Amino acid sequence: MAGEYVPGAGPMAMVMSGMPEVVSRLLEEHVPDRLGRCRACGANGSGTRWPCTLAQIATQARAVAAERGRAKL
Repeated sequence: MAGEYVPGAGPMAMVMSGMPEVVSRLLEEHVPDRLGRCRACGANGSGTRWPCTLAQIATQARAVAAERGRAKL
């Protein structure tokens, strides 16, 4: 059920758990480079450490979807 509490998941992860294509895309693009920085976030030169916020949220969303019995993302 949307809005149902899942331990460890934030509000954005709860919303994104219903968007498997978005979650998959984020997890494909937000991966570490050889220095442990996010390739997608670092494209702007920020040097964001991986896992970045978006990778963390997408991982939580995948867990929420799995817990709810949706197809694995």
